[in-house]
Amino acid sequence: LLKQMGPPVESAGRSMAEPDLLSSLVPDAWYLPTSSSIALAFALAFFAHCLTKQWSKQVSDTSQVEVSEQRGDGCVTEGQVHRSEHHGLWKGPNLQGTFVPSQGMVIANPDYPYQSENERCTFKFLPMHRPTWNAQLDKSGHYPFSQHFQGRKRLWEMRLQFVFKSDINEVLRFGIELDEYVPLNAASKRLMNIAVSALRRVVGDDLYHSPGDDPKRSQGPHEKPVFTMPLWAFDQFMVTPEGEEPPDLMDPSFHEFGWKRTDDRSEFIREISALKLKAGPTYTFAFWGISQFMDQINWKMTKVIPFSSIDFNLFCGAPPVHLVLYTLAEDEKGETRHLQSRKNYIFQLAFWSSKCPPKPARMQHLFAQIGGVQAASGAANSKPKKNLSAAFACCSGQR
Repeated sequence: LLKQMGPPVESAGRSMAEPDLLSSLVPDAWYLPTSSSIALAFALAFFAHCLTKQWSKQVSDTSQVEVSEQRGDGCVTEGQVHRSEHHGLWKGPNLQGTFVPSQGMVIANPDYPYQSENERCTFKFLPMHRPTWNAQLDKSGHYPFSQHFQGRKRLWEMRLQFVFKSDINEVLRFGIELDEYVPLNAASKRLMNIAVSALRRVVGDDLYHSPGDDPKRSQGPHEKPVFTMPLWAFDQFMVTPEGEEPPDLMDPSFHEFGWKRTDDRSEFIREISALKLKAGPTYTFAFWGISQFMDQINWKMTKVIPFSSIDFNLFCGAPPVHLVLYTLAEDEKGETRHLQSRKNYIFQLAFWSSKCPPKPARMQHLFAQIGGVQAASGAANSKPKKNLSAAFACCSGQR
């Protein structure tokens, strides 16, 4: 660049042979006046700073999928992923997912609860997960919601808040289900029975588990693999009358609110079993009871077999797994299976770990409504694409 600027210009008080900093950086360069050299050096430094800053921003933003704007009520719509002041957790794996049908990415430990709506209700959702992938970070307490997790065995906690559009009169079930039937060998079946028995000791005998129907061995309709519990399997609940302010899911004192299973299990089950879900009031629930057995970030079951863990994929085949809340209609023919024709979903979240995301085709299908390729690429932590026009934006934009 300097060689193209024309013949050398002799500066006052300095011979042409005297070297300067610029000439050492650009060999055989023609010399400029001292003031011009300094100005050019500052310009180059500023440009490099802008380039580096913008590129760093691009790298840090690869974990974000911006789909919608923040709402005015303190919540965000489903597609918005937030930045947190606890940057340590975002540098590693996290729990990810999307509501079904999808509006965008859901990631654990957001700055605000997610909010969405379907035909049955409007709801808010706050997923919290401790950094199980990093024992040192977990111990340090420098991560979102660390004060809440401190001194507790739970690995995660899910908080949900519903306002129903009509009364709920059918049987309500809460739990997880899979996309399709997963073949299991004899050893895997034994492990699954052990795992279900461990979970049953936590949530009670009214747990419904089915490995699903093998489509190769039976004609439809087929039941999906499912593990669900009654409403009293939640660990905390509260009811806010219509017109009153419901509890904030982010409130540091949330754990003190309402009815809790740990206070009096029998009384808790009696109260929540008698609950009538009506249109108008706000119903708030929290769930963590089985979390000590299910490390969702590391995608493993723990404490089921001593000194060992079980890969989720042994039971689920491949991610995602669905967190569901649905009503179950009575069947005139006495059908007891949880067939899709009997279900009416109130809440459905397809989730996975960033350490074990769904296959690209499945990811694209999940995000099809919002342009799945772009959203899926962000979920898979793809490398940022170099964009020089974006890098120049800090220098060329309006001021």
